[in-house]
Amino acid sequence: VLFRSCWLGTCGRAMASKPWHKFARAAWFAVPPLVFVKDRWMWVYCVDGRSMTPTLNPQDNFVDRFFRDHVLVHRNAEFRKGDIVVLKDPATNERVVKRLIAQEHEIVPTSGGGFTYVPPGHCWVEGDNPDLSVDSRTFGSIPMGLLDGLVVSVVWPLWRARWVDELAEEAAPPRPPLLTEAADEGERMQVMVTSTLGQGGVVAEE
Repeated sequence: VLFRSCWLGTCGRAMASKPWHKFARAAWFAVPPLVFVKDRWMWVYCVDGRSMTPTLNPQDNFVDRFFRDHVLVHRNAEFRKGDIVVLKDPATNERVVKRLIAQEHEIVPTSGGGFTYVPPGHCWVEGDNPDLSVDSRTFGSIPMGLLDGLVVSVVWPLWRARWVDELAEEAAPPRPPLLTEAADEGERMQVMVTSTLGQGGVVAEE
């Protein structure tokens, strides 16, 4: 009788723990591919704050203010000017969302009528809501290596779900044109020298 009771108790515990075994086995096979996809291709990111309003986290009505946008992010993408990107904040190393305004060798107009030259291997990012955004207007150009991924679409909440291309057409703020490699070389050099001297740098004569 004692043996039978022990045997039934052992079987009962085994049967009770079987669902957990199934869950653990499923997690063992499912989690590594998900981690691989997140590290290599795509993941979902929750956008905090209002630095990208009205493009992301719009505040148009009472309901919208209670929901944060969740966006699909594509890693290893080719970045272009105007893209919405996820990057690591150079001050806190936390992930933030901004718009890519300029890349290396371009001249960015700044407030007050000035210009800033983006050095090689760097880029210039800004939030669509300048009053609530800490971006390159505060900390300057950043290394391209800090860009973590390209925002492809909004996936939540469902009534705001759409491709980022549609968002860009609706909410991207107007900006003055940039001076690029195609601009007059003398004009670019003058702006580069002015920008460098304004930052306390030294321009060497060649």
